[in-house]
Amino acid sequence: MSDQGPTVFNGRYELLRHIARGGMADVYLARDDLLDREVALKVLFPEFANDPNFVERFRREAQAAANLNHPNIVGIYDWGQERGTYYIVMEHVSGRSMSDVLRSTGPLQPDRAAEIAADVANALSTAHQAGLVHRDVKLGNILVSDGGDVKVADFGIATALAGGTDAGLTQHGSVMGTATYFSPEQAQGKQVDGRSDLYSLGVVLYEMLAGTPPFQAETPVAVAYKHVQEKPETLIERGVPVAKSLNAITMKLLAKNPANRYPTAEDLRSDLRRYLAGAHQVPGAGAAGAAGAVAGAAGAGEAAASPTPSAASDSAPVVDPTTVQPATPAATPVVAAAAPVPAAAPQPGVVLDPNALAAQYAAGGYYYDDEPPRDDWKRTAGLLVGLGVLIFILGFLTIAFGRQLGLFGDDGESDTPVVAEKVDVPNLVEMTVLEAEAELRALGLVPERDEQRNETVDAGIVFAQSPAAGQRIDPGEPVVLTVSTGEALTVPPVIALTQEEATSVLQAKGYTVTVENEPNAQEVGTVVSQLPIPGAEHPLDSPVIIRVSTGPERVVVPDLKNKTVVQALNELNELNFIVSDETVREASETVDEGKVIRTTPAKDDIVAAGTTITIYVSSGVEQVDVPSVVSLFYDQAELTIRNQGLIPVPEFRIVPFGDPQVGLVIEQTPGSFTKVPKGSEVIIVVGEAGEPPTTTTTTTTSTTTTTTTIPTSAPPP
Repeated sequence: MSDQGPTVFNGRYELLRHIARGGMADVYLARDDLLDREVALKVLFPEFANDPNFVERFRREAQAAANLNHPNIVGIYDWGQERGTYYIVMEHVSGRSMSDVLRSTGPLQPDRAAEIAADVANALSTAHQAGLVHRDVKLGNILVSDGGDVKVADFGIATALAGGTDAGLTQHGSVMGTATYFSPEQAQGKQVDGRSDLYSLGVVLYEMLAGTPPFQAETPVAVAYKHVQEKPETLIERGVPVAKSLNAITMKLLAKNPANRYPTAEDLRSDLRRYLAGAHQVPGAGAAGAAGAVAGAAGAGEAAASPTPSAASDSAPVVDPTTVQPATPAATPVVAAAAPVPAAAPQPGVVLDPNALAAQYAAGGYYYDDEPPRDDWKRTAGLLVGLGVLIFILGFLTIAFGRQLGLFGDDGESDTPVVAEKVDVPNLVEMTVLEAEAELRALGLVPERDEQRNETVDAGIVFAQSPAAGQRIDPGEPVVLTVSTGEALTVPPVIALTQEEATSVLQAKGYTVTVENEPNAQEVGTVVSQLPIPGAEHPLDSPVIIRVSTGPERVVVPDLKNKTVVQALNELNELNFIVSDETVREASETVDEGKVIRTTPAKDDIVAAGTTITIYVSSGVEQVDVPSVVSLFYDQAELTIRNQGLIPVPEFRIVPFGDPQVGLVIEQTPGSFTKVPKGSEVIIVVGEAGEPPTTTTTTTTSTTTTTTTIPTSAPPP
């Protein structure tokens, strides 16, 4: 940019400072002088401005995203062409990307991660309904404003779902995006749809919860292979403290087969909202699932009667009408996402569409399981056992009540009931839990503990009880003792401290410390993240993990010779190198014009990640001027031509004997000062003397006659 004054685009967008650099463009903070507001200005790299494919992709980003009006999508205001390149004017989000947040804070609390994922799903739902697939959902494209709002950015490689709108720019079989977040079908170059974005969002959610993505490897190709071939380790197996439901949601998103993922982003958002509302157990497991099927039978039967599933039917349970039992007033409420019961033979008057049920199974309509449960006999057995227990209890109560009324005498003897003497509950508050329990046992009562945090009462002291002191209860009844656990055990913040300082702080709190080394741009020995995060409650018997920087990651500079500039940029960006703003062009006799000759640092050099790499691009074979060698002697002309990097090719022409052009250059091709590639041939025509004239002498007695014959031409040499 010019140093003479502020740079202004379209007469209204004044550039303030550089914000970021992407794979196709630079991003600047700018001020819209017309509307007096800050905006973000994305400027296409000059080397791409002459490429119609890149220009079209850049234009399409502006056009596609401008039509997506949603609070969770970065808004597009304007676009245009100026200074030999193209630009987009976007909403400026004052905040950080999720990749920056994760680097500075480590894994997120589960509820916060679920909230962010729900907002991203909301944005993707709008895009998918408009016929757009993002194709590059990753932490770097999710922005969190200073006020906590979540925004999805960069629809630069989005592709239209509607036929005929792709213009051949993103053809079947091409691979675009970031390898860490590839869906299996994207890694294989197959056709993608909205479910591919949901897989990428699953990788994002996994990384927000675990601190690292599900698959890591040395190269992008190896990561893509793992997405296609390997099963990810679940969050719970990895030791991440998340609820079963959130673990199930995440793993459903990471299903290899798109049919086993959520059908739509809105379905995913609904499940995340259920989780945030408190549905922390996976429904449909064991007796709880059976109870859920009974309690929801009436509504499910009505839903099954509909020949066309509604929008909500993707997540609604399917219940077998033949197993429906009357609900009792004490039936436990069931979450709407309870596991479905496979349908049996329909009852008269109830229409079940087998095609709809099969479609629901195939579409992965079960939010927490990839397949529907197959344990009908267990459910039936459970219901029969429950019914038997209920009959037994009713019979027992009937007999007991009859004895109280004297209906079940024994041979006419008096049946006056024997009533056990009730016990006065003592005051146990402010006693130690051991003292209180001993006193209750001495009175024939059963103590039960309820441990709760209380910052004003010492640990181990009873600060509440139920029943209250003075009440009279039967022997053997429980008394709940609410016992203080003392002040909450929370993990102190140690990020940015040295390893020694962090260890000292944590040990002073009573924690043990586990150190993990990690390449990072931070100074060697500095703590870059911790698990659990600062302020989280954590028991003393579990260690605190601190990740300590070993300095920037050392990376081998790849061999980019004979690759295009675009290929080189993608490969360097994938390895976290910074590419120099200026691409150096130089002549080359071995590398085609427009392709990479070399880099600085050179290939195979081992340097720190984040090092700036300069790319040298071939401008083709060097052009030189043909020197003027006419009238020079042959040896002098030959030396002059060779000194210019050209190859002299002599040709000889016969000239008369004694002609002054003998041994001199008569003509040259190409002519003087013509531009030719270095190493080209220059033909020089050199004069060569013909045969000398012959003399014949005739002698007579009186006269001597001399005849000179000059040949008109000489034979070729």
